[in-house]
Amino acid sequence: MTAVRDLPEGTWHQLARPSLAYLKPFQAELADLPVERIRHTLGLDHVVKLSFNENPYGPSPKAIEAMQATLASLHLYQDATGDLLRHAIAADLGIKPGEIILTNGADELILLLALALLEPGDEVIIPSPTFGQYQASSIAMGARPISVPLPDFRIDVQSILTAVSPKTKMVFLCNPNNPTGTIVTSRDLGHLVDELPEHILLVADEAYIDYVTDSSYASALDYLERRANLIAIRTFSKVHALAAARVGFGISHEPLIDLLHRVRPPFNVNGIGQAGALASWQDTDYQEKMRELNTQNRAYLYSLLDEANLPYVPSQANFVLVDTKEDATMMCKRLAKEGIIIRNAAIFGLSRHVRITIGRKEDLCRIGQILDER
Repeated sequence: MTAVRDLPEGTWHQLARPSLAYLKPFQAELADLPVERIRHTLGLDHVVKLSFNENPYGPSPKAIEAMQATLASLHLYQDATGDLLRHAIAADLGIKPGEIILTNGADELILLLALALLEPGDEVIIPSPTFGQYQASSIAMGARPISVPLPDFRIDVQSILTAVSPKTKMVFLCNPNNPTGTIVTSRDLGHLVDELPEHILLVADEAYIDYVTDSSYASALDYLERRANLIAIRTFSKVHALAAARVGFGISHEPLIDLLHRVRPPFNVNGIGQAGALASWQDTDYQEKMRELNTQNRAYLYSLLDEANLPYVPSQANFVLVDTKEDATMMCKRLAKEGIIIRNAAIFGLSRHVRITIGRKEDLCRIGQILDER
């Protein structure tokens, strides 16, 4: 076999977009690994993964059945734009199918927005701490992320407006916010919609919308008629429990959706995922059951944290941000020894905090027992 000729040192970096020098490949830590690999790494038979904000109960049986039915057709390409799923979503939300784009999870939509709209020198306002993909996608295109701190773990709309400059092209708003679980109220969102200059795209990531119980919350969809430059992001990874199927979607006015289709890879959402997402979308009883379980188990986790005298941020999502009162690595290691994996919030700049996914009640009970043993 002929040896591969090495390129001179530094050539790869010369070939790459200069902005990639500011990014690093995703490197999985223990909390990022699949459950089987975590079991092998820790040498444990039973592991509970509460680090990825996954639905612990799994998909709707109807979704599983629909996905299994597609297996015999894997030799055929799927519908490139997912018309059946888009039409079903549009009919239920009272919008046009052309106002919806399907993507390979919400992550791809974030990347497509950056690819379609951002240029070197543009500024992107990002409340922080929040989901890291906003910053990574912006940097990849040579744009400059402008971080706006969260006072009391809540997104401050006025701070966003104050950060606007002539170079601002986009604002990302995670609502409910990851990792804090807090929301932007309808009043504050309406203020931002009205006051943000019209040439700036407002991106509302609503991945956790299905878990919200606070009546002061409002979706960005309620403001589409008031603002042209607005897009809402949704996903089937959370309440629908289809994380590995990789199905997300965006809702906006057709001109923006058209721009995104110009950079969207054909057949980006696989056929198995489309089938499962459609069946899950139509299984409203299962969705409601998942919401109820999350609300109940979230309250149960609060009670355990109260008993352990650990402060936490009240959440409107399927996770809770907890102050460990120490280096968060200590609690992560203590729980990992017992086969419970949580998220060290140091990756968000919160060295004392952990983020705990709302799991099954029996799994959360085990966390309470371990905390009592401190």
